[in-house]
Amino acid sequence: MRRATTGVILLLLVLAGCASSQRPEGLVERWLLSLNQGAAGTPDRYGGQAAVDAANAVLPDWRTRDPGALDRVQVGSAAPDRGAAVAQSVPFRIETMDGEVITGAAIVHPCPSGGGWCVEGAGTGGVESTSDWTWPAGAHGWAWVCAVLATVVLALIAVVIVSVVRKTAANPGSAAAT
Repeated sequence: MRRATTGVILLLLVLAGCASSQRPEGLVERWLLSLNQGAAGTPDRYGGQAAVDAANAVLPDWRTRDPGALDRVQVGSAAPDRGAAVAQSVPFRIETMDGEVITGAAIVHPCPSGGGWCVEGAGTGGVESTSDWTWPAGAHGWAWVCAVLATVVLALIAVVIVSVVRKTAANPGSAAAT
């Protein structure tokens, strides 16, 4: 039983290594989706006033748009911003329900408070979508490995718990001994 417990603990530690901070692409996607809420949108959650200013640069009328006015939001892979050591440029493409297409790039950088990325600015135009852009459900290969590993670990934990409960139920006197 000690080996199983040790194995479960080791697997949980490996899973903790799979945990990562938010990706710049995910932050930009959530920031753009907040613009799809109209007056209820909260782009400031993604970088304060700089994120609001960037939202105004991309969609000047985001506050007066009806919620759901954006049909599709697509983001590309983050790339280091030219001339900046830690900033990332994330290209995006928005299709509105009216058929308007807006392309551009958002500049993100590590938040001063730590723990993720913040939108620093954005601009439209000059970005062409390519086939390597992903829709929101896209994930890198390592994320899939972590997901499969998490599934296996959680299944093993469930099997161990069920076997311990069955063993305890079969020998009611042994529960007091352990």
